[in-house]
Amino acid sequence: MRILGVFLFLVMCFTALAQTDQDLSTLVDGKDFPNPVFISPDPPKPIKGWEMTSVSEEKVLKGEYPGEIIKFRFKGTAIGILVYSDNNSGIIEYSLDGQPWFELDVFSNQQDATLKGFTLDKDLKNRKHTLQIRIVEKRNPESSGTSIALRSFYFNKE
Repeated sequence: MRILGVFLFLVMCFTALAQTDQDLSTLVDGKDFPNPVFISPDPPKPIKGWEMTSVSEEKVLKGEYPGEIIKFRFKGTAIGILVYSDNNSGIIEYSLDGQPWFELDVFSNQQDATLKGFTLDKDLKNRKHTLQIRIVEKRNPESSGTSIALRSFYFNKE
């Protein structure tokens, strides 16, 4: 599979971008993420197949083309994503540290985009990790598209 878009984001270099918005904290599992760190996926240069746009007046990284991969590097014990979900949302696959790919359907039967938090992995060793995300062609039978609107990565920084 061709990798057309790669997004490398080193958390240690971009901690100034970290958001601690209390409103976002209500969207994540407080047990797994007692003090989550939120990072906006705003790349320093364009990524083929992904673009910065707005959803509900917030900046998001939006992808619509299957096969396009983004990467996020972080140090922590758990990882999740905040995604705007609606009836046009698709399915992603994600892999952590080169392990097998897992599927996540972010479709919602709502017409208006709703921000949702998804825990991708927890109970990780407190070390550096690499998360890869790609959009897949397969979609929920009720969905009208395959788009993904990524609002934030979030993780536990121990």
